[in-house]
Amino acid sequence: NGQVRVISPSTTAAMGFGGRGRGAQQVKGGAAKLSVQPRAAVTKGAGKSAGKGKGAGRIQAQPVKVVGKSAGKGRAPVMKQQVVKTVTTRPANGKANGKGKGKGKGKGAGAGKKPAGKVLKSVKKGATKRVAGAARPGLHDSGVEVDEGERYSGECVHFDKRRGFGFIQPDVEGLVPDGKVMVHWAEITSSDKWPSLQKGQAVEFNLKKVVVKSGSAALIRAAGVTLAGGEAVALDGELEEKREPVGNREDRFSGTIKFYDTKKGFGYVALDVPLADVAEAKVSREEVLGGEAIPLAQGMAIEFGLYRNKQGKVCTSDVTMPGGETISRDVAEGRQYLGNKRYMGSVQWFSAKNGIGFIIPDHFNSLPKVAQQKSTEAAQRVADKSQQEVFEGLMFHRRDKTDPASRLGEGSKVSFNVFVDLRNAGATNVTEA
Repeated sequence: NGQVRVISPSTTAAMGFGGRGRGAQQVKGGAAKLSVQPRAAVTKGAGKSAGKGKGAGRIQAQPVKVVGKSAGKGRAPVMKQQVVKTVTTRPANGKANGKGKGKGKGKGAGAGKKPAGKVLKSVKKGATKRVAGAARPGLHDSGVEVDEGERYSGECVHFDKRRGFGFIQPDVEGLVPDGKVMVHWAEITSSDKWPSLQKGQAVEFNLKKVVVKSGSAALIRAAGVTLAGGEAVALDGELEEKREPVGNREDRFSGTIKFYDTKKGFGYVALDVPLADVAEAKVSREEVLGGEAIPLAQGMAIEFGLYRNKQGKVCTSDVTMPGGETISRDVAEGRQYLGNKRYMGSVQWFSAKNGIGFIIPDHFNSLPKVAQQKSTEAAQRVADKSQQEVFEGLMFHRRDKTDPASRLGEGSKVSFNVFVDLRNAGATNVTEA
């Protein structure tokens, strides 16, 4: 309808690298890791050459000064004013000009191709073998049959507490095609602040089939996980007793987040009142009281206990909001819900793996002004980072769907409410129209 704009990347400049060495030189770059500091490419030897470079590398803050001339096709980095991280390789054209001494010609190298990834191939329905080219263990054909009512016993063979998942070895051999069953923390029956299992722990569980890849494949996971005999898993008390507290065990401290990596699940907090030997402490995802992987924004005020781990490093425990209130995702993200008005739009994409999607509103200009502004700013950041054109629209999470199990794919018509947070505009209460 002409109301949704396409955001283009900000203007950038690119230039190639001169060769280095005697006689025949090579233009280098490609997917190699390039320094974020400016450096000159010096050509030794007489002669001159000129050419173009294509490719991508690390983004640099300042243009590279090229001394001498080089020729050929190679790869050159995209130059931008702001240092950011390159996520994917992308082409960029550039020229290298200058004067050189001695003999020599620049020679092109490295046109480069995107490495081929594994492709999920279809198999006949009803097959229980692993899908050819599956990207991860436990991925099966969507027709695999699972008895979700039966209880099974097994042993935990691995669990990554910070990442929140692990694997169970069933006592019944051949229960699942891969031999082991993945278990997510949310499926563990427990009152612990961040439920987990210990290696060697005897457990009981059900099986659950989770359809993914737009219905073309399925995961088999453990559900309703308990200790052998049906008791809830309880590990926090034992863990707390083994810790060496800083000060008294019941002492609470306050501080502000210096940085926090939500994907990796850790960061650091600066204490409001530094102790004699402690000015900051490590914050781990599993110590944040909120029941899920919650993002903690830089500058956010929190309250916590302190202890020393086995390496003597000071870490936080029982992280809450100031005053002791648990941290909700809405509070951490700074969500503001913009009324009860419903809007219409179409799903542009939805990632079942990451649990996030993107909606193109039917009438972008009818959204609240603050939502339009946040959407435009977010789209510009993505365009600048990816060097591709992107649409203005609204992000949404799996939890923003009124029916979390509903399958929303490209082109699905939906209705929704609107919110803004610290960085984006989004849709919530998303319902298939």
